[in-house]
Amino acid sequence: VSTWKIGKAGFGFGDNDDTTELKGMFNKYKTLYVRSEFKLPAGANPANLGLSISYDDAFIVYINGHEILREGVGKGSGANATDFTLHEAQRHFDYFPLDAAAKFLKTEGKNVIAIEGHNANIKSSDFTLHPSLLLKK
Repeated sequence: VSTWKIGKAGFGFGDNDDTTELKGMFNKYKTLYVRSEFKLPAGANPANLGLSISYDDAFIVYINGHEILREGVGKGSGANATDFTLHEAQRHFDYFPLDAAAKFLKTEGKNVIAIEGHNANIKSSDFTLHPSLLLKK
């Protein structure tokens, strides 16, 4: 039984663009963890996996428990993460290839993508983490 809460992508508060609003985040916590299971379609090339994401301020991506990508987090992870680069989502999505994930992906069965989203400051006026996993043909 999982203790993870369920919500639709577009997590955040403070900027009126979030599907799942985190009203209790302000001044209480600055890190959010999201995860989702997925299967690769038959014949898919795992090196063609990518992430489209709108974010504020930083994030780390894990595939099947392996760190694949970090953006705006200088050192550490979780509560020990430091050296953040400020980034405003501004309703804009950035694309990041996840070709480094290929060696960790299962071509049959379930895979798990987990994203650790960070607000650089616990008193930040907003937060956004809106990821979409993409597979190029």
